[in-house]
Amino acid sequence: MELVAGVDVGGTFTDVVVLAEHPRAVKVPTTPSDQGEGVVAGLDAGAGAHGDVTAMAHGTTTATNAVLERDIARTVLVTTAGFADLLVIGRQDRPSLYDLRVTRPTPLTQSVVTVDERMGPQGRPLVALTGEEVERVVDAVAALEPESVAVSLLFGYAGDAHERALADELARRLGVPVTRSSALLPEFREYERASTCVLNAAVAPVMRRYLEGLDRRLPDASITVMTSGGGTAGLDFVADAPVHTLLSGPAAGVVAAGAVARSGGFADALAFDMGGTSTDVCLIRDGVPEVATEAEIGGLPFRTPAVGIHTVGAGGGSVGWIDRGGALRVGPRSAGARPGPACYGLGGTEPTVTDAHCALGHLDPARQLGGGLVLDPGPAHRAIAGLPPEAGGAEGILTVARATMARALRRVSMERGVDPSTLVLIPYGGAGPLHASALAAELGCAAVVVPPAPGVLSALGLLLAPSRYEALRTVMRPAEGDLGDVWPALEREARDELGRQRPGAALSTQRVADCRYAGQSHELRLELDEGEEPASRFHAAHERAYGYAMRGEPVVLVTARVVAEAPPACEDLPAGWDQGSAGPERSRRVTIEGVEVEARVLDRAALGVGDRLAGPALVEQSDTTTLLAPSDEATVDERGNLVIRRTNRR
Repeated sequence: MELVAGVDVGGTFTDVVVLAEHPRAVKVPTTPSDQGEGVVAGLDAGAGAHGDVTAMAHGTTTATNAVLERDIARTVLVTTAGFADLLVIGRQDRPSLYDLRVTRPTPLTQSVVTVDERMGPQGRPLVALTGEEVERVVDAVAALEPESVAVSLLFGYAGDAHERALADELARRLGVPVTRSSALLPEFREYERASTCVLNAAVAPVMRRYLEGLDRRLPDASITVMTSGGGTAGLDFVADAPVHTLLSGPAAGVVAAGAVARSGGFADALAFDMGGTSTDVCLIRDGVPEVATEAEIGGLPFRTPAVGIHTVGAGGGSVGWIDRGGALRVGPRSAGARPGPACYGLGGTEPTVTDAHCALGHLDPARQLGGGLVLDPGPAHRAIAGLPPEAGGAEGILTVARATMARALRRVSMERGVDPSTLVLIPYGGAGPLHASALAAELGCAAVVVPPAPGVLSALGLLLAPSRYEALRTVMRPAEGDLGDVWPALEREARDELGRQRPGAALSTQRVADCRYAGQSHELRLELDEGEEPASRFHAAHERAYGYAMRGEPVVLVTARVVAEAPPACEDLPAGWDQGSAGPERSRRVTIEGVEVEARVLDRAALGVGDRLAGPALVEQSDTTTLLAPSDEATVDERGNLVIRRTNRR
């Protein structure tokens, strides 16, 4: 049987799902110095031998970590004369309006070479680029000894002749990766385009080395990589355009969360992914996660299709600490995989969220975690005892961490005019189901839906995600009338590129329009039916997003896009998860919501379709633990989801 695997690398654990006769899930510790080692170890544990895997969909934090840790290539930006300070000036907005000490993030490069040229907004040269100028620029760049080069010229999206001439000569002379903005992002807004181009150039050598090493380790497997927009792409594409992977892992989890919501009969949901290092949340409408055209990492903007994820530094490994004002804080610093929380027994001495759960009895010290880890409550208690009494101990750590996560969930729901009472919460990640009940109660969510394998849902999402490529052009023209000339070239580009990545696969395309009212500065992303006029859909979309529409005002089509997709490795959520053998029901004294109670403890394998369970209870499985408060009642639905609702009973 062909073995297909999804492998998601997180900050603490590497999650693996293998599709065989029955889906199998494993967690192994992440290997930060070389993520590929953890990938191979996870495949060995899940598939028996990594060499038996024929196809792998991969979610990686390689590019993300490179940016956040500034472990990047020495990069030079080549831009139009007069725009050397573009990355420093940015948009002149303040990251925190009333913070007098706030500082802007430092650009990834301060090595800039300017070019005496100018392209006009219609794509026609205003100042020609001469051969002598090309030679001068290449000599100047070479003198800086770059490891990677970004070429982003003014109006390069409208006319790419100057960028092409420079990029071709730079690549020929220097022999280093060259990122050309007109190929990576043929879209207006020069600051965001330049920032995206530099981000891509800065991580390209790092990502290429990682992918080449992974390809050597798995020579017989077809490897695809998750992109930020919720689809997968081939190794060659990702090596050239790694900026598309900056939200790789979180995007996969949201894809799977949408599938879980649909499987439970819920249209709208909040995806809640709590891992070891951070928590990612996203709004899901009509079973589909929202996709944005702009995101940021470390305060640096990039314009690639990205699932609308909001991330906060609160995870199982987040460290509790006392700030200068004497208040308890949790995160964003994490204990990571090594040494990890104190209860891991690997040398950690600082109190973390996982230590708080261990101290309160939520985690069974007799159970093994991923990679054979066994919890030790003693170091957890000692680490928490190091905090001052007024911090509230383990309960205080959980309260602060949950407050951070609740703010993130409100940001993608209430702050956007969406009532959480109309949403269900989909918790996943190793720590998500431990916090879901409390967060759903605080926000007033309709229910909590815990999937059969929540601890590895992001890895499953990699297998549910289609292959995807998005072709785009800024066009700036009225959205009414005949737009037939806009789409054919984009459709050819999208089909040709995805066909190269997935030869022989059945392809589908979707037209997407970024539109705005004339005079507005931000657009709405609209999916169009064949032959549909963007203006007609825009008014309704604007009313839904902002509460009003101006139907008499002209609508502008800013950027046209065509999204091509090929089928995923797994068309639907797999059934028949191997939950292991069910042990006898037991009980344990635990503290929930500040009250010590006797909680039922069951294995997930003991629960079948239609079973009901009242809290207080703990449902344990190999990849996570689900915590039910005294007022919770849970039912196992037909797809094996654990659906939790809060009652008036306590």
